[in-house]
Amino acid sequence: MNQLIPITEAKARLNELVRDAETADVLLLRHGRPAAVLVGMERYEALLEELEDLADRLSVYESSGAEPDLRIGIEKVKAELGLA
Repeated sequence: MNQLIPITEAKARLNELVRDAETADVLLLRHGRPAAVLVGMERYEALLEELEDLADRLSVYESSGAEPDLRIGIEKVKAELGLA
C-alpha cells in the first residue's frame, strides 16, 4: 500500500521513506495534494523497461512496412502492462 506523507514530515523522515520506497511507493503531499512520488529503484527500472517495450511495440505498429501479424492491438498492450 502506498504511503501518503506531507512534505514537511518527509523532510525529517527522508532516510526512512527512501527505505520504505523499496517495497511501496511513497506519495508526498504539499498542502494535502499530491506533489511527488518516491519510487524504489527496482520499480523505477521496471517502469522504464515497460515504457521502452511499449515504445518499441508502437514503433513496429506504426511502421509502414510492418507485417500485419506483427501488429498488436492497444487493448492487448494495455492488458499486458496491467493498465486494462
